[in-house]
Amino acid sequence: MGKKKYPLFVNKFEAATRNSYTNANYVFKQHVDSLYADSATSPIALTCYNRAKPKYDLYQASHTTHSSQSGTQGGKVQTMKVTLKGMPLHVDDWEAKIRTVYAINSEEYKILFPKGKASFNTGSQQKRVDAVETLLLSIGADASLAAVKVIIQAFYDAMFAAYNVKDVSKKSTKTDSKAIETARINMCNVMEGNYGLLLDANQDEPALASKYFDEAYMSNTLQMSFDLTVKISTTKTAIKRTYVKPLTQKFQITNRTNTVLKGFLSAKRNGLIGLVFVTISPSGVGTYNLTDMGDNATQKFLNIMNTDDKIKADITINVL
Repeated sequence: MGKKKYPLFVNKFEAATRNSYTNANYVFKQHVDSLYADSATSPIALTCYNRAKPKYDLYQASHTTHSSQSGTQGGKVQTMKVTLKGMPLHVDDWEAKIRTVYAINSEEYKILFPKGKASFNTGSQQKRVDAVETLLLSIGADASLAAVKVIIQAFYDAMFAAYNVKDVSKKSTKTDSKAIETARINMCNVMEGNYGLLLDANQDEPALASKYFDEAYMSNTLQMSFDLTVKISTTKTAIKRTYVKPLTQKFQITNRTNTVLKGFLSAKRNGLIGLVFVTISPSGVGTYNLTDMGDNATQKFLNIMNTDDKIKADITINVL
């Protein structure tokens, strides 16, 4: 945990909006709107507006694209995980149908299931996709297994589509993330330049420039930050709330790994998840009210659950 500090020659706008594109949009919009309001009567406001507006327009476009694609990726990744989670039941069904044709100790059965059902239910996603494809190839044109092959083929087609789209979605999200980050930094840079221009124009009374920046937000946002790792398939207590305004506090949670996380409040440390929680998408960032995660009047502990059984989750929680 640590307080955010802004050294003199560090871009304060970049520091305040880092890790939150939603917060960035808020800060940028206030700056551009306030400049526009004075642009007809103040030459320096018009100059700063003309510098900032094109950068803000690019940021807004990137933000829209990134938000849409991040949601798509989360859905596609989740679809593949759901498919794999339900796969053992499908495999049991295929194996039972095949056993009615070929005995479990027969040569034909052993060709179809050389390692039993393990290759379908364990291992990497790619290996499990390959196992289904190999089963289809082994069945081939066997007429006695034609009916079960239709069932397996339908499952394989859906599984293969989810697997491929998931990877395309990840690639698109990575590209979109680079675009929005570049747009954010460019907007921060022009805001820092405008800050200097507005201070110069109002050097005898600097407070006159404050209306072009959300000073209260800049002073108070991201004052406390927590970095932590949540092990696979576990829940970790991130914070015990002891703040001055515990009922209205907001949290920004950044998920830096390809995992699905759930955030919730509990009355005890390492409490169990209830009916009220938030879901943080893979490589996603979200800002949440306490009421989104549980009973903010009685539950003091903020917990993060990692639902992935293979990947540890690296996250940052900013107290807003």
